[in-house]
Amino acid sequence: MPIWLQGLLFTLSIVAVACVVVALLQRFAPPTDRAHNNELGTTIFELLTVLYAIVLAFVLITAWENKNEAGQVTYREANELVDVYWSAAALTPEQRDQVREAVRAYTNEVIDNEWPAMRDQEPVTSEGLMLLDAMRAPVAGAQTDDDVTQSRLDATQSGILTISEHRTERLFAAQSGLSSAMWTVLVPGAILVFAVMLTLGTPTRKYQFMLVGLISGMVALMLFATYQLEYPFSRSGATDPVAYETAIERFDEIDANYAQDPLF
Repeated sequence: MPIWLQGLLFTLSIVAVACVVVALLQRFAPPTDRAHNNELGTTIFELLTVLYAIVLAFVLITAWENKNEAGQVTYREANELVDVYWSAAALTPEQRDQVREAVRAYTNEVIDNEWPAMRDQEPVTSEGLMLLDAMRAPVAGAQTDDDVTQSRLDATQSGILTISEHRTERLFAAQSGLSSAMWTVLVPGAILVFAVMLTLGTPTRKYQFMLVGLISGMVALMLFATYQLEYPFSRSGATDPVAYETAIERFDEIDANYAQDPLF
């Protein structure tokens, strides 16, 4: 189901529930009889809505920024994998093939195993770390007196370290959702705003339905967006492993056109 349709159905469901509550309340206390509550109730309502809106907007923006940052990390990691694949050409043919084989295996591990684990918010295995060690081992054992080759070996070692750092960032982002305490603020806060809104008097019954429906719908929509953005690699709109799939295509291109060129 498209994410926009999920959001629409969730919002309409919340609005429907809110309207049912309003209809039941109006049977016992018409909104026109509650006008005497407006002087104090409006002040409380405005204070609560401002505070709640600030918190909700801050959480939503933070979740959106975290999702964007997680997506950027995947591209940085994939680009480093391609750089290491390139720079392995400075090694002997045997060492080069070992590094490139480990780079390919690591990329496939990310796509085939780590990505499903991140999507399901489960711990990943240590296989990725083992493959990083497999990349590093041939480079660590390489020796040369040529300054240009040595600089490329250093770049390869630095690139493998950077890949490890990006992997850590990616896995941390995959598990870093909102805390229970934050959801305890957001959900009960929405209910509290709704409860105070019901105490206000309105000129007509229809106006109260419109007021409650609009505000509850907007809050529901923002809560839905926050929930979907909470984990950047899972739920609707999750980040895809496109960067790593593109990296594999670039590996194939390098092997097909530049395999015999040790100087790139």
